[in-house]
Amino acid sequence: MMLWKKKENLSLSIRKAYPSDARGIINCMQSVMDEKIYLVSEYYLLTERGEQERLKNPDELTLVCNDSDLVVGVLTLQRGMYKKNRHVANLGIAIRRSYRHMNVGTGMIEQAMEWAKNNGIKKVNLEVFSTNANAIKTYRKLGFEYEGLRKSQFFINGQYVDDVLMTRML
Repeated sequence: MMLWKKKENLSLSIRKAYPSDARGIINCMQSVMDEKIYLVSEYYLLTERGEQERLKNPDELTLVCNDSDLVVGVLTLQRGMYKKNRHVANLGIAIRRSYRHMNVGTGMIEQAMEWAKNNGIKKVNLEVFSTNANAIKTYRKLGFEYEGLRKSQFFINGQYVDDVLMTRML
């Protein structure tokens, strides 16, 4: 677990998620989905029980960032499921609006990269909307490089948005 304090009276912790975190994970993810500009899905598809089962998968890492009992950030790292791609993992992250620009994402990604290295993962991929300049800047700072672009992959708020593919070799 990693602890740090960013503002007065604010104590944040990052740790591996437990099945008991399922409801908080769903609420955090849905709060970001409700913004409709950062994540592809607009509704969290797993039930609380489904999320609890997902969290038991040893080939996946889910981290949560908590402010006391409130889940304010969620990171998933999903390892390839086939023998040919088990060295690769896909990263996803969501942070509640009021907790952005506090290094929550940076802390979660750094911790996830350690887990990946310790678990034989050699390459971490992610996808990000081209309109999410802050996230792209953070990913580049953390060693992710552009790997590809899917032009006009999404239609958000009346405009076509590219899907930026980024990767980091470990």
